[in-house]
Amino acid sequence: MIVAYNSAALLPGCLAAIPAECPVIVVDNASPDDSADVAAAARPAARVIRAGRNLGFGPGANLGFAEVTTEFGLLLNADATLEPDTIAGLVAAARRYPEAGLLAPEVIAEEGHMQFGHDLPFRRLRGPVVEPVGDACCWYVGGSAMFLRMSAFRAIGGFDPEIFLYFEDDDICLRMRAAGHALVHVAGVRVRHLGGASSAPAPRLSHWKAFHQGWSRLHLEAKHRGRAAAWRLALAEWPGLALKATLRRGDARREKWQGRAAGIMAWMRGRAARDIRLG
Repeated sequence: MIVAYNSAALLPGCLAAIPAECPVIVVDNASPDDSADVAAAARPAARVIRAGRNLGFGPGANLGFAEVTTEFGLLLNADATLEPDTIAGLVAAARRYPEAGLLAPEVIAEEGHMQFGHDLPFRRLRGPVVEPVGDACCWYVGGSAMFLRMSAFRAIGGFDPEIFLYFEDDDICLRMRAAGHALVHVAGVRVRHLGGASSAPAPRLSHWKAFHQGWSRLHLEAKHRGRAAAWRLALAEWPGLALKATLRRGDARREKWQGRAAGIMAWMRGRAARDIRLG
């Protein structure tokens, strides 16, 4: 299952790498380009869902997974491509580890290194991140390729509908673990990931991505550690971001600082991320 937004250039390659026998669902989040038509042409057998508006990544995934009838479902970024035996390898691993609610393949970056390891916002890692040699239980598995046991996914309510973009992967990992399900990183099965290319450039896209990074980070903190912890984080980060965005006018990072500061302010004012969208 793929959630697409302005992803027309990436979808043909992503879809072509999925085995022909695998059913495919593409949720198009009201893309301003022809992503939905491209997906339908590239994979005629695919179920293409055209959302009437941009739902966000997690809610878009929920919409697609509502139609999944198989035991397992793979959520794949549009900028990721499967290697030939990835699906079979993930299914075999899910059979080996029935306690696993969420599994992930080795994700290989464009430069050739493995993208592994992620420090949850409120968990401090001790020492360097060590890539696993074999299958391994983890605190976190990345959102570019998530292989879900659908019974576990549905039991915890799917992705948080309040999160429009960013940190939905952290949240579902935390909730899977809290529900007693293991997260397993599977060795020997691979996905190639371009990284950051799931959506083509759009006006103010950088600003709005940063906005949702700021908002979603605080939502996650409040949800899993309490509102007091989230407010401490907000008050520690917002002044510096706002000051840099005001004073460093020639800095290329200014738009991101502005966006993140705006997202933090929106959270502090009690505004829902789903009410503030790019498109």
